[in-house]
Amino acid sequence: MGFGPARPPITEDVAEVIAKDIKSGEGKEPTSEVPLAFQTGRRPVDPETLDQARKQMTMFGIFAIAVLAVLLAVWWAA
Repeated sequence: MGFGPARPPITEDVAEVIAKDIKSGEGKEPTSEVPLAFQTGRRPVDPETLDQARKQMTMFGIFAIAVLAVLLAVWWAA
């Protein structure tokens, strides 16, 4: 199938299917107040959730360093 000027025109059957598809989807979702070009698809992050994730990553880092220190102490002792 060609694109641009080489593309054949849409037939009436295809145009009807497209129109039905558009009409069937109307009213099912709330309209967006932000133009599609500016939507990122990401939800805003809650600062409390971000703080909790930061605490969890800090605890994981401390745990990983402790395990590494124990493994190094055992390796040097052997």
